[in-house]
Amino acid sequence: MSIKILVVDDASFTRDLIRRTLRKEFPAAILEEAVNGRKAQQLLSKSQFDMVLCDWEMPEMTGVELLQWCREQPEYKKEDIPFVMITSRGDKSHVVEAVKSGVTDYLGKPFSSEQLVNKVMSAAKKNNMQSKLTSQKSRSAAPAGGVASASLDVLMGAGKASRKVEATKFINPDAPVPTVKDVKIPTLVRFEGKQFRCMVIQFSKQDATMLIKSDDVIPQVLGQSVLDLEFGGQVNRLNYYVQSVATTEKKHDSTFLTVGLGLIDQDAEKEVFISKLFDSL
Repeated sequence: MSIKILVVDDASFTRDLIRRTLRKEFPAAILEEAVNGRKAQQLLSKSQFDMVLCDWEMPEMTGVELLQWCREQPEYKKEDIPFVMITSRGDKSHVVEAVKSGVTDYLGKPFSSEQLVNKVMSAAKKNNMQSKLTSQKSRSAAPAGGVASASLDVLMGAGKASRKVEATKFINPDAPVPTVKDVKIPTLVRFEGKQFRCMVIQFSKQDATMLIKSDDVIPQVLGQSVLDLEFGGQVNRLNYYVQSVATTEKKHDSTFLTVGLGLIDQDAEKEVFISKLFDSL
């Protein structure tokens, strides 16, 4: 039987990030979401959940108020289901309040995909439900974090992208279909409204890895980005979120940064565009 997780956050962007990360790592998990504590309370009353991931600051009902309500319900005692609080509040008074209310664990903002996965796994172990979390996990599923877990030693390749497909190129029909392709695509990316040059070095239909100069900008994990990609004479602005940021050299003053991106857009036209672009690479 699969684990059922409720994600509670008033920010749709954050809910989407959590949902995408957990679906990638735990494909058998059943995920539902609520925009605030009041909506979460209604869902928890109608259906039994195994775990709650909840933001602290929300309208109508805060995370700690939802936590207190849960622990008052016979089916949502601390020993029954883990409740992980997602918050930027780290001061002692708030920690004490949440601990007294029966919180299982904390996940501080901002957080990486790896940190989220580790917290969920840790919370599941505390309540002896790790087997439900990983049950029926697809062996063909992408590795945890996808591009977000890329090596810190990825280096920038030289030369410009070659976008032409040779007609005489031999394609082995029995070869496995790649899900991620190594590329060299110079283009533009935007972080917080500012535009920078970058080089996309890996690309899939859901993720991208690029290189940028470290003295240009240091993107924030879970921050939003807009990547310009071109195909067939059309430039499309695709919305991503930052999954990971790493230096390309093992030193603090590395010239380039490797940035892993996860796709946010769920637009049919953009999906067709991305699919055609991927197939052409």
